Amino acid sequence: TEYIRHTKNIYITGSGTSYNSALIAKQILSKYVKIKAEPIISSEIQFAPNAIEENSILIAMSQSGESADVLEAVKIAKNANCKIIAIVNLLTSSLAREANVVIGLNCGPEIGVAATKSFTSQLVILYKIVQKLSNNDITINFEEFSKSISKTLDNPTNIQEIARELKEVSDIYILGRGINFPIATESALKLKELTYIHAEGIAGGELKHGPLALMDEKVYVIILNPNDSTYSDTLTSAREIKARGAKIIGVSDIKSDVYDHWIEMPKINEILYPISEIIPIQLLSYYAALEKDADPDYPRNLAKSVTVK
Repeated sequence: TEYIRHTKNIYITGSGTSYNSALIAKQILSKYVKIKAEPIISSEIQFAPNAIEENSILIAMSQSGESADVLEAVKIAKNANCKIIAIVNLLTSSLAREANVVIGLNCGPEIGVAATKSFTSQLVILYKIVQKLSNNDITINFEEFSKSISKTLDNPTNIQEIARELKEVSDIYILGRGINFPIATESALKLKELTYIHAEGIAGGELKHGPLALMDEKVYVIILNPNDSTYSDTLTSAREIKARGAKIIGVSDIKSDVYDHWIEMPKINEILYPISEIIPIQLLSYYAALEKDADPDYPRNLAKSVTVK
């Protein structure tokens, strides 16, 4: 936190799921401690190395710590005399050795190719960094939160029923606003990886700028709609989508008649909504993969650690 407090420019980088964590980091740093940070996809830094200002901070996130693109981003940042903060699961990794500060995810080995517990662990680490930066003005009861998540994990029947409906679906869209939009993109990634269904995250305010043309009776749309400042506008978007014939799966702590299916979220501290949203989508992706006779641990064509460009 001292590095972050005393630097002018902060960049956050990662690939795949880790980049979605970076998008969440940008939002919570800005909202809760008024610190600006720029997320950059690791594979893109090499094409614009001058975008990294000298003497900045680069927060690099990776489960394995061996991603070629992340390591290349770190190399470019170090050439610009940047300090490196690594958030990584494997503490003996190349990324950990290159970093000035290493924060371990401490989530144990993640065998499955699709990042699940490493994603939620990244978010918890980011929350704890924000807590420290706020001088503990932000209070998060992680123990109570863990209990609420356990209830979702222990009762998957509703999610299993929805997964059965998705077996023959070819297109799923996930809509969210504000901090919920990065979770929409992460949800789409999990569905693509595990089920091979075309899935796309949509920013709620962009619905009428193109995506609404895709909505018809063959489409399922997952609406990420917790009771925050985005709730009313997102519910209005859900109604517009349903009017075009699409099936609506609502992920919310408030039930609504607009949802054809409702996945209930726990009523919790607003800062924790992203984890509360992604857990049921991870479960939905898992059970939908089983319905399609796909291996959720080893999706086709993918590797756990992308060590070549």
